[in-house]
Amino acid sequence: MESLHPTANGAVDGPASDPEIIASAEAEIGGPATAWAAEAAAEIVRQVDEDFSLAGTPGMMTGTEREGCEASLLTTLIGLHRGTAAADIVAPRGAQENVRLSVRQGVPIGSVLRTVWACHTRVQDALLAVIEREVPADRMVAEVRELNAALFSYVNSYVSDLMRGYEDELSLWHGRLPAERLRVLKAILDGEEPSADAERILGLRLGRYHLVALAWPASSGHIPDREAARQRFGADAAQALGAAGVLAVEYQGTTLFWWAFNTRPDPSVTGALRAVPRADWIQLAAGGPGSGLAGLRESHFEAQQAARVARLSPRRKFWDYNDAGMLALLIADPQGAARFVQVQLAGLLGPDQKLTDIRDTLRHFLQAGSSRIAAAQALHLATNTVAYRVKRAAELLGRPVNENPVTTLVALELAHTFPHLMQPGTEWAES
Repeated sequence: MESLHPTANGAVDGPASDPEIIASAEAEIGGPATAWAAEAAAEIVRQVDEDFSLAGTPGMMTGTEREGCEASLLTTLIGLHRGTAAADIVAPRGAQENVRLSVRQGVPIGSVLRTVWACHTRVQDALLAVIEREVPADRMVAEVRELNAALFSYVNSYVSDLMRGYEDELSLWHGRLPAERLRVLKAILDGEEPSADAERILGLRLGRYHLVALAWPASSGHIPDREAARQRFGADAAQALGAAGVLAVEYQGTTLFWWAFNTRPDPSVTGALRAVPRADWIQLAAGGPGSGLAGLRESHFEAQQAARVARLSPRRKFWDYNDAGMLALLIADPQGAARFVQVQLAGLLGPDQKLTDIRDTLRHFLQAGSSRIAAAQALHLATNTVAYRVKRAAELLGRPVNENPVTTLVALELAHTFPHLMQPGTEWAES
């Protein structure tokens, strides 16, 4: 153990394991060896993640791999120092928690085993490198054999413990935990502080980064393989977005998808979500990415606002808060919004296709800052056609189109998104 020292560059900001095992390790093998283990575990997890990514092989990426690897390495070093028999070695709490999280995040047992053995191989390499550097040649073969035998017996004990933990958690997970998960999530979204076991129940880290979307069927009636389609979409989106985990629960009449990230996602993540293939019947409304508990609640609120717009608009099956936020605010008073449209666009309203074309052209024209060229490019029209339609819009409105352009544009956006607002006296409500 005297040969184990961290590097001088201090690449790791301290250990990741719980204080109890750190204190035990420092008392047993010393501070330098404990610091070396923390540094080595961080590098091992990085290398394993990189190897799996390059090979396109799924591993066990729950966000707690470093804690699990570090706790196992420290337990191994303590066991080697004491000469503990493999039969008396128990997988540490950090590794067991990592496996429990993998169950709740849907990681198959094969991926768990693959990750455990990959980390074991890297640990073995790291310790052999120390032996090669420090042990005299005449003792090297014996030391290597002894180390390999001990490490192999230890990892077999760890695997046995972890697989039992995986099976126990899997049984529990398919029993009472779905209801517990919904209870904890509802409490958090209602503004309560999470309980001490919230992360264990949810299987996601609350203090990191989050993205929430709400989904519901586009029409009523029986949908074959509905649950399978939702689960497949959640998993496919997690992979496409680079999320560390996903949770899908039935919540307030919708399916709530919650993707968690270990690092801050790019603000364009909702655009990437839009591109993820999903069953044709799934309508989706997404919030923006957020950080910590506040970010989770904000992303959920934004998804609710986008969903409100989506449920009232037949225009499309995906809305995000960037597109829907203003519209959600404007339809907080639906009858007031309808009256606003009917007053502002009097003369331009009606189902006639010519009127529809004029409204759409005027909307693009005002969006483009009154540029006929930009509007023509967006609509794939000739600039003369745009000019004619804008002139005709002014005639029908009875005022220049650049008089109060923001007000006119807002009314046009409302009419475009919610065509029923153009019908005087129409009662409308969220479905």
